[in-house]
Amino acid sequence: MRTKYILELFDTSEQHKPIARFESSTPFTAASVGERFDDIGWERLDGAGKIASPLSPKRYTVHSAKHLVIVEAGALVIKYCLNLEPFSGPSSPVWGDE
Repeated sequence: MRTKYILELFDTSEQHKPIARFESSTPFTAASVGERFDDIGWERLDGAGKIASPLSPKRYTVHSAKHLVIVEAGALVIKYCLNLEPFSGPSSPVWGDE
């Protein structure tokens, strides 16, 4: 049985809607609550296209995570769902914010 990995990102503000989805044949790196998670150009699920870029990121912190393991269409699906809160504070100097 093949394995498929899915990372789904949700914005906890307003309607708590899904904002991006990524699929891979290899696992995604884990994220911990409180970590920064920046959008630097994701294609949005709502059809808005890319609303951020490396020079103008939309910044988030990880609020919570959920893991799901299901069998779907003959594949083992490992789904990793992250709830993201908008972040408006200063960036770390390590990431270029002086």
